[in-house]
Amino acid sequence: MLYHIRIAGPSAIVDLHADRLGAYDVVSAGVGAETVLSCRLPDAEALTGLVALLHDLELPVTEMAMVPDVDGSP
Repeated sequence: MLYHIRIAGPSAIVDLHADRLGAYDVVSAGVGAETVLSCRLPDAEALTGLVALLHDLELPVTEMAMVPDVDGSP
């Protein structure tokens, strides 16, 4: 499942932790004073692990959304 996770702070802060976030194949994009992380996770356990890591890195999550997959069906 694809998730978008909004973090308070600029993308440069997220980039500082790229080595720790690399296991989750996270793509970050700055949106104003915040950063949106996009990542595809296989299950709820992986999502819990990522949120716990963000907490450990002191990256405050302000919003999280599951994005439906687009499979090309009419």
